Amino acid sequence: MFTDIRNMMPESVSKRLIRKYYKAGSPIILAEMENNYVYFLVEGSAEAAVLHCSGAIASVYLYETGGIFGEIEPFYEGVKPVTITALTPCVVDILYKDDFIHWLKEDFEATKVLISLIALKLVRSSERIEEMTILSVRERVLRCVAVYQHKSILNRLTKSLLANETGAPVRSINRAIAQCAEQGLFYYTNGKFHVKDSMALKNHLPDFIK
Repeated sequence: MFTDIRNMMPESVSKRLIRKYYKAGSPIILAEMENNYVYFLVEGSAEAAVLHCSGAIASVYLYETGGIFGEIEPFYEGVKPVTITALTPCVVDILYKDDFIHWLKEDFEATKVLISLIALKLVRSSERIEEMTILSVRERVLRCVAVYQHKSILNRLTKSLLANETGAPVRSINRAIAQCAEQGLFYYTNGKFHVKDSMALKNHLPDFIK
Protein backbone atom coordinates (compact mmCIF):
# COMPACT_ATOMS: atom_id res chain seq x y z
CA MET A 1 0.00 0.00 0.00
CA PHE A 2 1.49 3.33 -1.07
CA THR A 3 1.25 6.61 0.77
CA ASP A 4 -1.34 9.10 -0.50
CA ILE A 5 1.15 11.60 -1.90
CA ARG A 6 -1.34 14.44 -1.43
CA ASN A 7 -0.96 14.06 2.34
CA MET A 8 2.76 14.83 2.01
CA MET A 9 2.18 18.33 0.65
CA PRO A 10 3.38 21.28 2.72
CA GLU A 11 0.83 24.05 3.23
CA SER A 12 2.61 26.24 0.68
CA VAL A 13 1.71 23.65 -1.99
CA SER A 14 -1.67 22.42 -0.75
CA LYS A 15 -3.07 25.96 -0.70
CA ARG A 16 -2.57 26.02 -4.48
CA LEU A 17 -4.83 22.99 -5.02
CA ILE A 18 -8.05 23.55 -6.94
CA ARG A 19 -10.99 21.26 -6.14
CA LYS A 20 -13.03 19.81 -9.01
CA TYR A 21 -16.14 17.61 -9.09
CA TYR A 22 -17.02 15.15 -11.84
CA LYS A 23 -20.20 13.16 -12.44
CA ALA A 24 -19.99 9.43 -13.23
CA GLY A 25 -19.20 9.00 -16.92
CA SER A 26 -17.66 12.46 -17.28
CA PRO A 27 -14.20 12.80 -18.86
CA ILE A 28 -11.54 14.17 -16.51
CA ILE A 29 -8.62 14.18 -18.96
CA LEU A 30 -9.12 13.81 -22.71
CA ALA A 31 -6.61 12.02 -24.90
CA GLU A 32 -4.45 14.19 -27.15
CA MET A 33 -5.58 17.36 -25.36
CA GLU A 34 -3.08 19.62 -23.61
CA ASN A 35 -3.10 19.13 -19.86
CA ASN A 36 -1.22 21.45 -17.50
CA TYR A 37 -2.35 19.93 -14.21
CA VAL A 38 -1.67 16.93 -11.99
CA TYR A 39 -4.80 15.27 -10.57
CA PHE A 40 -5.21 13.84 -7.06
CA LEU A 41 -8.28 11.62 -6.63
CA VAL A 42 -9.82 12.57 -3.27
CA GLU A 43 -12.97 10.45 -3.63
CA GLY A 44 -14.33 8.02 -6.21
CA SER A 45 -13.05 5.73 -8.96
CA ALA A 46 -11.75 6.65 -12.40
CA GLU A 47 -10.60 4.67 -15.40
CA ALA A 48 -7.73 5.23 -17.80
CA ALA A 49 -8.53 3.96 -21.29
CA VAL A 50 -7.12 4.17 -24.80
CA LEU A 51 -9.74 4.87 -27.47
CA HIS A 52 -9.02 3.30 -30.86
CA CYS A 53 -10.09 5.08 -34.05
CA SER A 54 -12.36 2.09 -34.76
CA GLY A 55 -14.29 2.84 -31.59
CA ALA A 56 -12.70 0.09 -29.50
CA ILE A 57 -11.96 0.95 -25.87
CA ALA A 58 -8.98 -0.60 -24.10
CA SER A 59 -9.02 -0.13 -20.34
CA VAL A 60 -5.47 0.25 -19.05
CA TYR A 61 -5.77 1.30 -15.40
CA LEU A 62 -8.28 1.82 -12.61
CA TYR A 63 -7.77 4.65 -10.11
CA GLU A 64 -9.24 4.58 -6.63
CA THR A 65 -9.32 7.16 -3.82
CA GLY A 66 -5.77 8.39 -3.18
CA GLY A 67 -4.69 7.83 -6.77
CA ILE A 68 -2.79 10.33 -8.89
CA PHE A 69 -2.87 10.87 -12.65
CA GLY A 70 -1.52 13.42 -15.09
CA GLU A 71 1.81 13.16 -13.27
CA ILE A 72 3.66 12.20 -16.47
CA GLU A 73 2.60 15.24 -18.50
CA PRO A 74 5.04 17.71 -16.88
CA PHE A 75 7.90 15.50 -18.09
CA TYR A 76 6.59 14.45 -21.51
CA GLU A 77 5.64 16.74 -24.41
CA GLY A 78 4.38 14.10 -26.83
CA VAL A 79 0.75 13.14 -27.57
CA LYS A 80 -0.97 11.42 -24.64
CA PRO A 81 -3.25 8.63 -25.90
CA VAL A 82 -5.06 7.99 -22.61
CA THR A 83 -8.46 9.37 -21.56
CA ILE A 84 -9.37 9.41 -17.85
CA THR A 85 -13.08 9.01 -17.13
CA ALA A 86 -14.97 9.12 -13.83
CA LEU A 87 -16.56 5.73 -13.14
CA THR A 88 -18.32 7.09 -10.04
CA PRO A 89 -18.89 10.65 -8.85
CA CYS A 90 -15.37 11.95 -8.26
CA VAL A 91 -13.80 14.66 -6.14
CA VAL A 92 -10.42 15.71 -7.51
CA ASP A 93 -7.77 18.19 -6.40
CA ILE A 94 -5.62 19.55 -9.22
CA LEU A 95 -2.22 21.22 -9.02
CA TYR A 96 -0.56 23.27 -11.75
CA LYS A 97 2.38 21.38 -13.24
CA ASP A 98 4.99 24.04 -12.41
CA ASP A 99 3.92 23.99 -8.75
CA PHE A 100 4.09 20.18 -8.83
CA ILE A 101 7.64 20.15 -10.21
CA HIS A 102 8.77 22.82 -7.76
CA TRP A 103 7.42 20.72 -4.88
CA LEU A 104 9.24 17.60 -6.07
CA LYS A 105 12.49 19.55 -6.34
CA GLU A 106 12.15 20.53 -2.69
CA ASP A 107 10.90 17.19 -1.31
CA PHE A 108 12.87 14.04 -2.13
CA GLU A 109 10.52 11.81 -0.08
CA ALA A 110 7.56 12.90 -2.21
CA THR A 111 9.65 12.23 -5.33
CA LYS A 112 10.36 8.68 -4.12
CA VAL A 113 6.64 8.06 -3.54
CA LEU A 114 5.85 9.37 -7.03
CA ILE A 115 8.46 7.04 -8.57
CA SER A 116 6.96 4.12 -6.62
CA LEU A 117 3.47 4.96 -7.94
CA ILE A 118 4.70 5.16 -11.53
CA ALA A 119 6.55 1.84 -11.10
CA LEU A 120 3.36 0.25 -9.75
CA LYS A 121 1.43 1.39 -12.84
CA LEU A 122 4.08 -0.05 -15.15
CA VAL A 123 4.09 -3.40 -13.36
CA ARG A 124 0.30 -3.70 -13.34
CA SER A 125 0.04 -2.69 -16.99
CA SER A 126 2.66 -5.30 -17.90
CA GLU A 127 0.78 -7.94 -15.92
CA ARG A 128 -2.44 -7.19 -17.82
CA ILE A 129 -0.70 -7.40 -21.18
CA GLU A 130 0.84 -10.74 -20.19
CA GLU A 131 -2.51 -12.00 -18.92
CA MET A 132 -4.27 -11.12 -22.18
CA THR A 133 -1.67 -12.98 -24.26
CA ILE A 134 -2.30 -16.28 -22.45
CA LEU A 135 -6.11 -16.12 -22.56
CA SER A 136 -7.94 -18.15 -25.18
CA VAL A 137 -10.10 -16.34 -27.76
CA ARG A 138 -13.23 -17.44 -25.85
CA GLU A 139 -11.83 -16.06 -22.58
CA ARG A 140 -10.89 -12.77 -24.24
CA VAL A 141 -14.38 -12.48 -25.77
CA LEU A 142 -15.99 -13.17 -22.39
CA ARG A 143 -13.80 -10.58 -20.70
CA CYS A 144 -14.59 -7.93 -23.32
CA VAL A 145 -18.35 -8.53 -23.19
CA ALA A 146 -18.22 -8.54 -19.38
CA VAL A 147 -16.39 -5.18 -19.31
CA TYR A 148 -18.84 -3.54 -21.73
CA GLN A 149 -21.77 -4.95 -19.72
CA HIS A 150 -20.22 -3.70 -16.48
CA LYS A 151 -19.89 -0.18 -17.94
CA SER A 152 -23.48 -0.29 -19.27
CA ILE A 153 -22.27 0.29 -22.85
CA LEU A 154 -22.88 -3.20 -24.26
CA ASN A 155 -25.10 -1.64 -26.94
CA ARG A 156 -21.95 -0.09 -28.44
CA LEU A 157 -20.12 -3.38 -28.85
CA THR A 158 -19.96 -4.84 -32.35
CA LYS A 159 -18.15 -7.86 -33.77
CA SER A 160 -15.66 -5.50 -35.39
CA LEU A 161 -14.85 -3.82 -32.08
CA LEU A 162 -14.68 -7.20 -30.39
CA ALA A 163 -12.16 -8.41 -32.97
CA ASN A 164 -10.06 -5.27 -32.44
CA GLU A 165 -10.07 -5.52 -28.66
CA THR A 166 -9.37 -9.25 -28.50
CA GLY A 167 -6.88 -9.32 -31.36
CA ALA A 168 -8.69 -12.29 -32.93
CA PRO A 169 -10.12 -12.82 -36.45
CA VAL A 170 -13.89 -12.59 -36.87
CA ARG A 171 -14.07 -16.33 -37.70
CA SER A 172 -12.63 -17.17 -34.29
CA ILE A 173 -14.90 -14.57 -32.67
CA ASN A 174 -17.94 -16.25 -34.22
CA ARG A 175 -16.93 -19.64 -32.82
CA ALA A 176 -16.43 -18.15 -29.35
CA ILE A 177 -19.82 -16.38 -29.49
CA ALA A 178 -21.51 -19.65 -30.51
CA GLN A 179 -19.86 -21.47 -27.58
CA CYS A 180 -20.98 -18.78 -25.12
CA ALA A 181 -24.53 -18.91 -26.49
CA GLU A 182 -24.63 -22.69 -26.05
CA GLN A 183 -23.45 -22.25 -22.45
CA GLY A 184 -26.22 -19.72 -21.77
CA LEU A 185 -23.88 -16.79 -21.08
CA PHE A 186 -24.85 -14.37 -23.86
CA TYR A 187 -25.96 -14.43 -27.48
CA TYR A 188 -25.64 -12.22 -30.55
CA THR A 189 -28.52 -11.30 -32.82
CA ASN A 190 -29.41 -8.41 -35.14
CA GLY A 191 -26.01 -6.84 -34.59
CA LYS A 192 -26.36 -6.70 -30.78
CA PHE A 193 -25.07 -8.69 -27.82
CA HIS A 194 -27.58 -9.82 -25.20
CA VAL A 195 -26.53 -11.14 -21.80
CA LYS A 196 -28.40 -14.17 -20.41
CA ASP A 197 -26.38 -14.86 -17.24
CA SER A 198 -24.99 -11.61 -15.84
CA MET A 199 -23.73 -13.23 -12.62
CA ALA A 200 -21.65 -15.79 -14.50
CA LEU A 201 -20.35 -13.08 -16.83
CA LYS A 202 -19.10 -11.02 -13.87
CA ASN A 203 -16.63 -13.80 -13.09
CA HIS A 204 -14.80 -12.90 -16.28
CA LEU A 205 -14.18 -9.26 -15.35
CA PRO A 206 -10.49 -8.40 -14.91
CA ASP A 207 -9.40 -8.26 -11.27
CA PHE A 208 -8.79 -4.51 -11.33
CA ILE A 209 -12.47 -3.89 -12.14
CA LYS A 210 -14.08 -6.44 -9.79
